[in-house]
Amino acid sequence: MNVQILFTLLFLAAAVGLVLFKALYNWIYYFPSRAENEVIPYLRSVDMENVKDLLNMSQEGYLRLNLSPDSFRLEQRHRITLTLEYYSRMAHNTGLLAEWANTEFRKSWKTGNREANTTSKELLNICIEFRVHTWLMRMRLHAWLFRIRALPFISIPLLAEARRIGSFDLVYSYEQIKQAAEKLSRACGSACQQELAQGM
Repeated sequence: MNVQILFTLLFLAAAVGLVLFKALYNWIYYFPSRAENEVIPYLRSVDMENVKDLLNMSQEGYLRLNLSPDSFRLEQRHRITLTLEYYSRMAHNTGLLAEWANTEFRKSWKTGNREANTTSKELLNICIEFRVHTWLMRMRLHAWLFRIRALPFISIPLLAEARRIGSFDLVYSYEQIKQAAEKLSRACGSACQQELAQGM
């Protein structure tokens, strides 16, 4: 058998396996209907001030100037890993919020709550956009970790560049998501806005 055909078959098998795994995962863990009180206990805390510090160009420049190249390379690995952790938490939280927004959107058609309808649609759209960009950025950060570890002779990437993809600012977008979630909570007549904000 031709090597090219073998690689194509392996790639197709891996793709089908991944799709099946994702479908099985969603079947087990996805909630088609999730209320706000079912979101809050699952939220993962994100220290936004720490995220901003990690992605701060001037702080990174200070470290680059004041550490030896080897020390800076190690420090940058730690910083990239921590950024990955924060982005994973943010993606997790926005996934939960998207499920809740979807539930409230469907419910608003029955109740006729226009504000909840508009706000839930806004939150859902922003969450989907954020999750796509976060996934892309996490792939980039994994590639950077590989580059730092496997190719020590190549320049160390700037972590400050991990804040944006094009014009999309991940930090600003996450703060918008928090505000939209609080707004949806108010529109639904809930008193959990503070718990929601603290959980994120």
